[in-house]
Amino acid sequence: MKQNIYALCLLIIFGIVFSSCKSQKKSAAVPAIAESGFNASNLAESNNHFAIDLFKQIQSRTDNLVYSPYSISTVLAMTYSGASGKTAEQMSEVLYFPPPGELERASWDLKNHILSNDTLSGTEISLANAIWAQENFNFLTDYTDRIKKWYDAPLTEMDFTQEDSREESRMKINNWVEKNTREKIKDLISPGVLDANTRMVLTNAIYFNGKWKSPFNKNMTATRIFHVSSQESVKTDFMRHTTTFAYYEDEEIQALRLPYRGERLSMTILLPKSVDGWKLLSQVLNKDKLDRVESHFAETEVTVSLPKFTFESKFNLSEELSGMGMDQAFNMVADFSGMTDEKNLFIDEVIHQAFIEVSESGTEAAAATAAIIRLKGAPTEQPVRFNADHPFLYLIRDEHTGCIIFMGRLVKPS
Repeated sequence: MKQNIYALCLLIIFGIVFSSCKSQKKSAAVPAIAESGFNASNLAESNNHFAIDLFKQIQSRTDNLVYSPYSISTVLAMTYSGASGKTAEQMSEVLYFPPPGELERASWDLKNHILSNDTLSGTEISLANAIWAQENFNFLTDYTDRIKKWYDAPLTEMDFTQEDSREESRMKINNWVEKNTREKIKDLISPGVLDANTRMVLTNAIYFNGKWKSPFNKNMTATRIFHVSSQESVKTDFMRHTTTFAYYEDEEIQALRLPYRGERLSMTILLPKSVDGWKLLSQVLNKDKLDRVESHFAETEVTVSLPKFTFESKFNLSEELSGMGMDQAFNMVADFSGMTDEKNLFIDEVIHQAFIEVSESGTEAAAATAAIIRLKGAPTEQPVRFNADHPFLYLIRDEHTGCIIFMGRLVKPS
């Protein structure tokens, strides 16, 4: 069953390339740009660094978390293409972006890499972008043409200035999101979010449906105890399976990689050995830890007990993104003169909504992000046992590029 949880963080924790030290972003966190330029692999790593940074910002919001760092990063990339001056510098620092020209090409390539997974039997993934702009507003043709070209984002003109047409526009955007997430994300933009000073909405929608390479037998599913903490437990349905998986273990955690059909996409689970260990893991997770896990995975026969779960989340990221260092984009000194000749626009809200369902057959997940742009001046012999009967972290990523597409944390299954 679904829980409305304000969450972002599940998928961040399992990526292979993350950095927790913000002061080292440009010197150590992001690899040097190759002679051929910033490419899809560079952008995947940038996305993953941003994912873990964002996780550390929002992890205290609630226990269960799910979000798509890729979706959020994509919408902000489209916005960044119209930023200038200090605004662009701050966005580049927080998002680990190169100059817009290099980013746009890399974004195109990364999207095509990820979409190539859709050719695999049992794996469905779709990505969609769109721009919704105020009619007759002086947006630069160069900006809108670049977004349409590199992000495959068609432009639709709307009238946000009148109440009736504004509500019609909101419904049209929400219907687009719903269609492109197979009806998993509904009402992304709530009533009242758009107003007479809204000038542009940039959206991204992503849908994923992957079948496990080794499905769980439904006949093995049974109700068991999940330990929420050392003081609290709940009953929930657990799936069970014994086969060979990529497995890692140290004194603190067990880690397991569950591949989807085709093995191009996978879910990684980080399971602390102590019931309350997720709290510490969420705080100290960093690139070195994840690199060690990924480099030491070994094919091992494992008996897996994993809870079935379904939930969704929705949140406004404006405060978190400002706190990460790109505050200028959200206030009256914002410089988006790459969108229009005047410095009269700022980002009002960044809204993100995500959904995930994990079952015996596989995983279904969806996410959508909208950036609202407004005018200024307005408001071994035996199988290893992997018993995930207490809180854990997880992520879904593209194995070829390493890009984290979804990320999250399960503390209390519904």
